Amino acid sequence: MPLSLFQSNTMAREPKSPATLALDDKPLPVPDNRPGTSGTEALLVTNRRRASENYQRAHRAEKAYRAKKRASAARRDFQSARDHYREAWSHLKQGLSVSLAVVRGAPYLLGEKREQRRIKGDENKRRKALGRKKRLEEKLARESEDADKEDREKKAGQDGEAEEKGEGEGPK
Repeated sequence: MPLSLFQSNTMAREPKSPATLALDDKPLPVPDNRPGTSGTEALLVTNRRRASENYQRAHRAEKAYRAKKRASAARRDFQSARDHYREAWSHLKQGLSVSLAVVRGAPYLLGEKREQRRIKGDENKRRKALGRKKRLEEKLARESEDADKEDREKKAGQDGEAEEKGEGEGPK
């Protein structure tokens, strides 16, 4: 009985009949000195290995090219950043020294501002005083006009009374 793919020789065997015994005694063929694989298969394996090696070499060369390209860009960026930081440091030192000068001069700045406020306040006071003086003069001028008018009216009233009494005119 032939063995199937899923059976093994280690299983319990049926006793062999004499006819099957004769078949088992048949000698195996003598192996030739030929390789176990065909030349085509060996060629395909060799080609695949070469292609794999070439692919690996190309892949490494591509990675090296990318790394070199990115490294040059990184060097350029590093140089630019270093220049900017150098310039920033220089500007920071200048800014701090000027700030120190401002701090030293702060009392003078404050004094100047105080003086400007004082001058402005004095100017406003003078303007207000002039306005008050002008209003007062106008008021006094109106009052003196009113007083003159009243005096004239009184004088005119007294002259009118005198005429009625006959005073002030000569003999009739």
